[in-house]
Amino acid sequence: MPPDTTIPGTLRLWTTLQLAWRNLARNRRRTWISAVTVAFALFLLQISSAMLIGLERQSFDNLINYQTAHAKLFAESYFEQREDYPLDLTLADLDALQQRVRAVEGVAAATPRLSFSAQLSNGVEQVPCLGTGILIAGSDNDVFRIPTAVVAGSYLQPGEEGMLLGSGLAAFFEVAPGDWLTVLAKTRDGAYEAVDLEVVGLIGTGNPLIDQSTFLVSMETARFMLDMEDQATEIAVRFAPAAGESATLRRLVQSLTDVKGLEVKGWKEVEADFMALVQTKRTGNTIFLGLFVLIAVVGITNTILMATFERIREIGALMGMGLRGSGIRRIFLMEGMLTGLLGGGIGTLMALGVIAYFATNGIDFSAMYGDMDIGYPVKDVIYMAILPGQLLTTWLLTGVLAAGAAYYPAARASRLNPAEALRYV
Repeated sequence: MPPDTTIPGTLRLWTTLQLAWRNLARNRRRTWISAVTVAFALFLLQISSAMLIGLERQSFDNLINYQTAHAKLFAESYFEQREDYPLDLTLADLDALQQRVRAVEGVAAATPRLSFSAQLSNGVEQVPCLGTGILIAGSDNDVFRIPTAVVAGSYLQPGEEGMLLGSGLAAFFEVAPGDWLTVLAKTRDGAYEAVDLEVVGLIGTGNPLIDQSTFLVSMETARFMLDMEDQATEIAVRFAPAAGESATLRRLVQSLTDVKGLEVKGWKEVEADFMALVQTKRTGNTIFLGLFVLIAVVGITNTILMATFERIREIGALMGMGLRGSGIRRIFLMEGMLTGLLGGGIGTLMALGVIAYFATNGIDFSAMYGDMDIGYPVKDVIYMAILPGQLLTTWLLTGVLAAGAAYYPAARASRLNPAEALRYV
């Protein structure tokens, strides 16, 4: 039967697809071995990506909800010295600043905080830590989600002179709600102040900085200890859920350009070191698993090459009937692509089932790692992320890579001499 052509010496796309699919069925065992290899590699890639993206999303949410908010306002030069928690670089006229911030389109809430370095002691052990003064009966709960992280005891009440202690610090001191600890802090003038405070509640956020080295007190208590009046070291800002983060941050910066001695930092800039770590891990993971998939796909080269040797006389017959070398090449490229899509489809469907389950139920990492810092500020259960677009794109890309892997044997087949191919034994 002569070739079904639209251009002399070529086959229609549908005819090429039919021939390629039938050819794959000639040696089902070899086809399935190649497809299963690709499926396994793509399964690992999809699962790993879903886990990594889930970790990143939870980490970002935890940072915003418990530590950074969406943006922060600092006094000029404070950000560069933030690790020293200087008390001589503070914000004043807080009410006016907050009103201006809240008037910006896309801003949902703003609250002042007072951060300071301190020592915590139980009379035997003494450790350096970070203290934070917050507005108990006010805007802090509109910006942060600290009350949802209380794992024992209760949240601070207005007028209560106590502390919320990170769960890691509580484990170190072996204290529980109702116990007392001594806070030793240096005042703004350089004098030392020691205050005994009751542990009212324990907080567990999954963020090592908070859980293992932070305690929270009321703003009044912090200002009393530090001999300060109406200042704060920062104003934290939360954006509305539907507001565009980048656009809102840009509007916030523009609205405060006339305020001298003020810096506005988005949460990604505040956590620049963590974002760099995330990018490094993302790149390393992509390169490693991408190479793994590539190696699996390259196995298709061998499959198509063996098919080429088995069908030399058939290729000669097709060329003798007028089919060009480009038509032969397309058939074998299509076979490689279909093998990749078949294996990729199986791997993607398997991965989708696993991802859907763990996106709902999560993976309890605490059983494996306990309180160990895994590099991401997440807590206990980790949920995978479902990204249909990424699943589809990766699957289609696998088909393209498989076609590329089949190019050499396809090109070799297309260059056969028809007369010699027909005499091949």
